[in-house]
Amino acid sequence: MTEKANVVVVGGGPAGMTAASRVKRFRPDWRVVVFERSKYVSYAPCGIPYFLGGLAKSVEELVHYPVRVFTEERGIEVHTEAEVVEAGEGYVRARFKDGTERTYEWDKLLIATGARPRVPRIPGTELTGVLTLRTLESAEEAKRALSQAERVAVVGAGYIGLELADNLVRIGKKVILIELLPHVMPTLDHDMAALVENELVRNGVELHLNETVKEVTGNGKVEKIVTDKGEYRVDAVFFATGVAPETALAEMLGVKKGITGAVSVDASMSTNKEGVYAAGDVAETVNLVTGKPDWFPLAPVANKMGYVAGASLAGLKETFPGAVGTAVTKVFGLEVGRTGLTEERAVKEGFKPVSATITANTRASYYPGSTRMTVKLIADGSTGQLLGAHVVGGDGVLARINALSVLVAKRATVREVFFSDLAYAPPFAPVWDPVIVAARVLLGKLAQS
Repeated sequence: MTEKANVVVVGGGPAGMTAASRVKRFRPDWRVVVFERSKYVSYAPCGIPYFLGGLAKSVEELVHYPVRVFTEERGIEVHTEAEVVEAGEGYVRARFKDGTERTYEWDKLLIATGARPRVPRIPGTELTGVLTLRTLESAEEAKRALSQAERVAVVGAGYIGLELADNLVRIGKKVILIELLPHVMPTLDHDMAALVENELVRNGVELHLNETVKEVTGNGKVEKIVTDKGEYRVDAVFFATGVAPETALAEMLGVKKGITGAVSVDASMSTNKEGVYAAGDVAETVNLVTGKPDWFPLAPVANKMGYVAGASLAGLKETFPGAVGTAVTKVFGLEVGRTGLTEERAVKEGFKPVSATITANTRASYYPGSTRMTVKLIADGSTGQLLGAHVVGGDGVLARINALSVLVAKRATVREVFFSDLAYAPPFAPVWDPVIVAARVLLGKLAQS
């Protein structure tokens, strides 16, 4: 049986549902069909660690909109638990949860298949109690596994790994955090990552850096995790070792991938195949600092890519300019934000980085609740352009890193950062904001370089 749709969207995550909604807004008479492999659409995988930590009582709380909002209020045809098993020029074939299959011809197609967890190819990953987090179904599985676990290994110390460690400690688990690299959070420079490491250890996390996982062992279920430096008794293992773009559908269609391994798109989210678009974690974009292709599997980027893709699918002119990789997280009592390039990345990109790091109060010193904040700014020694920033502190990080992200994206100089008209009042900031202090110190270093 063959059906016809104006637009087919494969993937019901942030990019896919944003795009589908935009198409229906501009073209209400069009048939827009969405296929999603899981039971849920429009959900926030970033919230899964907090569900495991008890801050959300059910996975449904992580769903932005239930399916009925899209079907009944927006007129989008949504098929959950439906997988696209074949695709070619002008058509897809979908398999539904009852085992039946149906072919849909399309005028335009959006690939919004997201990303999949990277799990190392080592013995034992098939054991019960080996877990990854990407879907709400995986979150429910993890919740069940944790009810029987006391000691938990988390492999990978990026955002998800750190948020997992925090939330697992919150519910009384003994956490062993294993990281291949010399420091946690590879998107931070090592000096700023050290602040996060201290906070982890202070809160009882057993931290193992420069350590490679070799295998997971057990009789049907997890009993030990083995590394190149030792073995540790555990009841569950989370692999938080990053994600990779889910490009299987793109490969079926002969869509070009970029240097990052994600789908190559132009600013309108168009691929090299006519009528085929891609958005979200499956697609690469432009790094606004380097001007080169880059990959940012981050929810705000995915949503905005979907916004642009929806307009493009509907025949309007809209473009996505790129991103700078701005992100923020909380690790126990520390807020951690970053944007732009690290010093190490800046060197690789051909810049001559100069940096300054300062620690200051987050509010007027006499005002109750003031904490300490460390700000690191990175600039190009030749031009003074702000290349990146890290902010770590007890509170107030979000406001600073958001301001800095705009300045990085606009290629502002450190002098322009220093003269930025940031707000001041004692409950919120000292009169010399930590960002301005860091810029003042960096200006002095640039003058000497």
